[in-house]
Amino acid sequence: MTRGRVAALVGGGMAAVHAAEALRREGFDGRVLLFSAEQHLPYDRPPLSKALLRGELTPVDCLLRPPEWYAEQGIDVRLGVRVDALDPDRRTLRLDTGEHVGFDRALLATGAHPRWPAGLGPAGGPVFALRTVDDCLAIRSRLRPGASVAVVGGGFVGAELASSAASLGCRVTMLEATEAPFQRVLGRTVGELFGAFYAGRGIRLVTGAPVTGASVGSGGARLTADGGRFTDADVVVVGVGAVPDTELAVGAGLRVSDGVEVDAYCTTSVPHVFAAGDVANRPEPVLGGRVRIEHWQNAQHQGTAAGRAMLGIRESFDGVPWFWSDQFGLNLQVAGFPERADRVVVRGGLEGGRFGAFYLSGPTLVAMLGVGCAGEVHLSRRLIAARVHVDPQRLTDEHSGLRDAVLASDVPTA
Repeated sequence: MTRGRVAALVGGGMAAVHAAEALRREGFDGRVLLFSAEQHLPYDRPPLSKALLRGELTPVDCLLRPPEWYAEQGIDVRLGVRVDALDPDRRTLRLDTGEHVGFDRALLATGAHPRWPAGLGPAGGPVFALRTVDDCLAIRSRLRPGASVAVVGGGFVGAELASSAASLGCRVTMLEATEAPFQRVLGRTVGELFGAFYAGRGIRLVTGAPVTGASVGSGGARLTADGGRFTDADVVVVGVGAVPDTELAVGAGLRVSDGVEVDAYCTTSVPHVFAAGDVANRPEPVLGGRVRIEHWQNAQHQGTAAGRAMLGIRESFDGVPWFWSDQFGLNLQVAGFPERADRVVVRGGLEGGRFGAFYLSGPTLVAMLGVGCAGEVHLSRRLIAARVHVDPQRLTDEHSGLRDAVLASDVPTA
């Protein structure tokens, strides 16, 4: 790609910004167009359930880059513009304004939208899902001391929402469809430990309660759960996951399966169209198969890899995933693939501020969750990538470290 060429980035989040940055850093001097359906410049999403929701930050504080950066880098940002169609043969985008825009390379960084439980959809009034800055500000305006807040979903976003609402003096009920928070991702053993921890912080936890409907009144909402149980709340926030925004890819005939399928270089089934971030489904070289990852770090690094790939710099993107969550005074860090485990080994306790959960597939370490042991979590990423075997008994010893439990002789040390 040289002067006069066009790189079109569809999406206004982390992946698109890092792709734009990579294009310029690697010397691309053509046009860079970034289309975002939101009215806000690209911003960091993790604060939406934490510091921004609590009023400790403003939306400006959450911007990924200051406004002048886009001008300095020569990036043409089109805010409030939705891309309605992608024609890979003609290499054009159709905007919701009716305009057609040509490109040489395109990146789909369209992200995802909130998943709603069956029987519960956007009801308006006091019922929200959290995905955007505008969602966050609308929820925040209702989080007054003493307000009753129902959080539907016991995953990471739900737990962060519950933590923030409780810190603002709200009375919080968390409704989880399975038998424990995080059960789908981290397993029931770890989920029950977190459930007990939340209860000790004043959260009313209702498990085995898939929400089946909601009725909205002037003073709040009533949620109905399986079995006829109900919960009344002034504010309802749904956090049960996200669905990848694949409509453009499907319409363009790209290969799609739980996201837009890409190869190790972020290339879709059409060679001049790429995808990155929450929407991308990539090969997983460590444990095999394919994976779609909705984490900040993944969007950052995959966006950079995609920007370089758009210029023909083919370096495979295959990092072991890692993410964090701040809730109830704890910083949780997770590395690897907990869903691939057939056994979990626990060390320490949440109340003590130092806790580790080690996820094994046979003798192989495939994931780790850590509280108060960030160094071991980052070591675990290297061990997972090397597919090392560990001794489960040593993992439970609070006087030993993760390195002491490794059975393989060729342990990565750097």
